[in-house]
Amino acid sequence: MNYLCIDVGTTGCKCQMFSGRGEILGYFFEEYEFRRTGSEIYVDADAIREKVRAMIARAAAGRKISSVCISSLGESFVLLDKEDNILFYPMLYTDPRGEEEAAEIAARTGAERAFAVTGVFPHSMYSLSKLLWIKKHRPELFARADKVMLIGDYLGYLLTGKRAIDYALAARTGAFDVEKLVFSEELLAPFGISSSLFSAPMRAGSIVGGIGGEFAKGLGLDGAVLVLGSHDQVCAALGAGALKAGDAADGMGTVECITVLFDRRTENAEMGRQGYPCVPYAEEGMYCTYILNYSCGSTVNWFRKKLLHGYRGEEADFFSYIEKGMPEGPTGILLLPYFGGAGTPYQDLNAKGAVVNLTTETSDAMVYKAIMEGTAMEMRLNAETAGRYGITVKNVVATGGGANSDAWLQIKADIQDIPVRALRSSEGGLCGCAMLSAVALGGADNLEEAREIFVRYRKEFLPDPAAGKAYRAQYGKYKKLYHCIKEMF
Repeated sequence: MNYLCIDVGTTGCKCQMFSGRGEILGYFFEEYEFRRTGSEIYVDADAIREKVRAMIARAAAGRKISSVCISSLGESFVLLDKEDNILFYPMLYTDPRGEEEAAEIAARTGAERAFAVTGVFPHSMYSLSKLLWIKKHRPELFARADKVMLIGDYLGYLLTGKRAIDYALAARTGAFDVEKLVFSEELLAPFGISSSLFSAPMRAGSIVGGIGGEFAKGLGLDGAVLVLGSHDQVCAALGAGALKAGDAADGMGTVECITVLFDRRTENAEMGRQGYPCVPYAEEGMYCTYILNYSCGSTVNWFRKKLLHGYRGEEADFFSYIEKGMPEGPTGILLLPYFGGAGTPYQDLNAKGAVVNLTTETSDAMVYKAIMEGTAMEMRLNAETAGRYGITVKNVVATGGGANSDAWLQIKADIQDIPVRALRSSEGGLCGCAMLSAVALGGADNLEEAREIFVRYRKEFLPDPAAGKAYRAQYGKYKKLYHCIKEMF
């Protein structure tokens, strides 16, 4: 059997073909731009549709495909009429439209009650807030609305004609009951929104149906089925082998997101207030939360491009140059990695990045290492905060571009005092889709068995006790830094 796995983001999509033995048979990547209407920016659903179709055709050429499984971004949705025409393109989660509506949800339902039901506090990023914005400001379009579909279930609908969304992706709408696993009438009915607008919730890994119809014509998918994928963070965690409480995947991309598993929901609404969601996981009985820092690779790129202008000395590339010059031990530099605002636990979009303790002896390599230290300390701070709600990060598997730096992963292990492993491929989300597909089609009995087939690690980084001890004083100062300077933002 061959499993075709697709991951769709805001500006690019990629796919890998896996054999039933876990071999990677091919990799493809396509980029697209945002859709712009005047000053408004949208996810370009048309471009995604066409790029995904072209990518499938290339991947399937000359091979028999058993299944397709899709991992996708959350929150952003397309609004369709009865003829499946797009009425409204997906707004980005950072789009401020929906802020007033989020406040209305909190006022009418109660923020704590909303968290108890949906696992999230009302916020403009979630689909429900933006859907209410459309209802209020574009009533003529809302009146014609027949379907609200996030990108994952939209592509699945195009491939099969059936509407299905997994529990984790549904949870990103802000309208899904994470206990009853249905769209919540309690949240929707007071605002005149029918739950029938949304796709049918199903567990990730369910077989949605056979692939066919106009969109799939000529793609070489005859006999293939659609296996229901999930939110990209959940698929990445699966592909990192996270299956039990305390397992975590650290997505070190443009932003950094640690997805950590736990097996018992908390009643403490402060968890949601600090931005930690409660999300149904792909493994039955398990939940996960997202620990988020808006700056990770983006801070490295800022330093590399804007400050050093790509300088690399006599080395083959910038990273060889800069890591060669990094000093041993802690730099003593405090770097607050809020170059895109603060994520969890402060939820402060006005926060700014800061670099403290520079001298005339500070080198470019020291600042670069301070970026690595600062991001690692931010994740340790988050792990300690999440621990108040019974969530423990016991081990981490790193994915994304940052996972290619052994130096960075060792710093994370030393500062966070946990083992850190790196995958053979940084595309953990695609591996997660392969695991779901194998279980669905009988290639593995369960996700644990599928992990043995598909999840392969290239290296493990263990905490160095001496380095950890050396970092304690620097971390103690780091914990105070945001509170000391936040009035300056």
